[in-house]
Amino acid sequence: SLAEQYENAGASVISVLTERRRFGGSLADLDAVRSRVNTPILRKDFMVDEYQFFEARAYGADVVLLIVAALSKSQLIDFYQLAEGLQMRALVEAHTHDELERALEISPRIVGVNSRNLKTLEVNSKVFAELLPLVPKDVVRVAESGISKRSEVEFAQNNGATAILVGEALVRAANPELAMRELLGADRMSS
Repeated sequence: SLAEQYENAGASVISVLTERRRFGGSLADLDAVRSRVNTPILRKDFMVDEYQFFEARAYGADVVLLIVAALSKSQLIDFYQLAEGLQMRALVEAHTHDELERALEISPRIVGVNSRNLKTLEVNSKVFAELLPLVPKDVVRVAESGISKRSEVEFAQNNGATAILVGEALVRAANPELAMRELLGADRMSS
């Protein structure tokens, strides 16, 4: 399976899209991945209702996505605490300075900077350079979207990313395991 290839290539977390309406994902996908891998799993969805967090936990997710732009201040706080209370981590995602400020107010363990504008769907990797350096060093800093080449991984790393979230580039690859190793620079490492 794709998830097993990711695990074999060294993924530290496997992202599973569960949003049905726009992206055709499902909780069944999450369940299927959980049954095949031991790697932690991110439920990638628009988390806007408490019930989704209990679903995520029940279906085996270890991490949930909190998109700052989609949540009120109180929802962000409540959902972050709910995720932590359910023994999950929250990937708190920002795309703008204002969103990053809101994200950092809750002292998250993991912050994602998404280079994709969710309104226009345009990707601007300069967002990594603008926002990642503002995230405290003790926080996991994830560069999200628009990463399909090793040079883009290096750009994100050079701007403070400690992790990357890659979707489309791996899903579309003829050999996802090899593509992931190339992104991570593993093809250059000696064994």
